[in-house]
Amino acid sequence: MSTAKERGFIGAITTRPDIRLFFIFGQDESANTDIASQMAAILVGAERVDIDSDQIRNDPALLADEATSMSLFGDKRYVRVNFRREEGLAAVENLLALEGEANPVIAIAGNLTKASKLRKLAESHPRALSFISYLPEEGDAATAVMGYAATLGLKLDRSLAARIARYTGQDRKLAQAEIEKLSLYYDASPQRPATVEIAAFEALSAETGEENIGGLVNQVMGGELRGTGRELVAAREMGVEPIRIIRAFQRRVTLLATLRAKVDSGSNPGAVVKATRSIFWKEADDFVKQLGRWPSARLAGLNSHLLDVESKLMSVRENLAMVILEEELIRIARAAARRG
Repeated sequence: MSTAKERGFIGAITTRPDIRLFFIFGQDESANTDIASQMAAILVGAERVDIDSDQIRNDPALLADEATSMSLFGDKRYVRVNFRREEGLAAVENLLALEGEANPVIAIAGNLTKASKLRKLAESHPRALSFISYLPEEGDAATAVMGYAATLGLKLDRSLAARIARYTGQDRKLAQAEIEKLSLYYDASPQRPATVEIAAFEALSAETGEENIGGLVNQVMGGELRGTGRELVAAREMGVEPIRIIRAFQRRVTLLATLRAKVDSGSNPGAVVKATRSIFWKEADDFVKQLGRWPSARLAGLNSHLLDVESKLMSVRENLAMVILEEELIRIARAAARRG
């Protein structure tokens, strides 16, 4: 479920000893984590040192010290850093100023704008290598699901792949877990290929009870206030991460904006939805309803607002983030209800 550019970046962890910082950032948090995990897997047996960005903000020398420290048993070593926003810039500058050999640093950040000083430094410095991840379109996510399934010997049609992508909120790690579960169910391999049936996916997904936030998205965007309340309670009880939820809304708004542009050009909403292969037929009426409630200008404004909300969620504690998110989604649902 990766591009050639992504595979090249991952492989650089062993082929580019000149690089001090491998910097992964962007909208797709799941992809960021997955890329970092794949790089770590290549460094078989290496000692991992985790540093929080708050630590290096308060101690700018810590990151460089850890990068140049030897393992207690003389083994290979690497450093993992998770950035929230711009904290720790001085520590990164100290790291990149190091001469001689050093342990690689794999760092993850969120959706940094081009104005970010941290991003500018990582993208411009010769001792740093950066990779930016974007949220996949639903069609691209379905293609990625099919591609990963093929590596495990599974065949599935595009409509089912799109359904798995939606079911997992286009989270690549969750999608991979669903495919791996199906592979075990069918005892499949490249040498023993199997075709996945919808009934098998439905049975397995029902058993696991994986959180599905599609219902919440439809209730909010459709202006269903009571339904929004029920879905918010369910999301909280299942412990769905606020960032996952807000990014699911970003993807929905992006898709609706594309469909709405076609409607504005004179196409029938129902026909536009029906012609969009990534929309599951059971959700077709929801999409038609949402197209009626959200004109293009309002979708553009909502998209900008959701980015602001995401930034706010990234800067607060998780329990407070859920409170903020719930308040924002209720506001959006009320706005949609007024349009109705």
